[in-house]
Amino acid sequence: MLLLDLHVHSCYSEDGGGSPQEIITTLQRRGLHGVAITDHNSVEGSLKAQSCAPKDFIVIPASEVSTADGHLLALNVKEDIPRGRSIEESIELIYSQGGVPIVPHVFRTLSGIHEEKLSALVPKITAIEVFNGCSLPRTNVKCARIARRLTLGGTGGSDSHMPTYAGYAYTTVDTTDTRVDAILDEIQKKRSWGGGQTVPLSYRSDRMVLSIRQFFSRGFHRI
Repeated sequence: MLLLDLHVHSCYSEDGGGSPQEIITTLQRRGLHGVAITDHNSVEGSLKAQSCAPKDFIVIPASEVSTADGHLLALNVKEDIPRGRSIEESIELIYSQGGVPIVPHVFRTLSGIHEEKLSALVPKITAIEVFNGCSLPRTNVKCARIARRLTLGGTGGSDSHMPTYAGYAYTTVDTTDTRVDAILDEIQKKRSWGGGQTVPLSYRSDRMVLSIRQFFSRGFHRI
């Protein structure tokens, strides 16, 4: 079985800190096998991770796209997906690069797409994030229930914006094949899930306060 943090941010996110190398070092120390660095609207961090990762560590190029409807993880993309498009168009742009779209933190107020919109997307996606390290435990339980009800697969990620908490949450993939294509194939076949633990309350509280401040400083625009 492989364990991968498929939602983590580096210094290439405007609200993140820490280098891709620091993130990889932390994940290796925690026994994880790979990562998708999902910086906001930028693949630069994940491409840097590919260039510095050890040969036995899996790096999936990725980003977290700010769509007009909420955030969307884009796995296996090497070019930036334009922000501000509808989530439907963003999904198509991800597929056009051979990527895999994942809907993260469905219930998050400022950046989730919410349940009603998610139901309409079911024909276009195969998995949602069922465990987010920065979400409340009860929210993760709700996401897992929705995934099962909609017959979707699941992923997990720490959503940490600093290396310290990378790997607190992760995706489990029941395979020993470390090729990126093989891992993505398992996710698309709905044979992955999310697990782990939530990051400390103090960090989640600090992140919430920072997110609200940044929201106001951007003129009420989501990241």
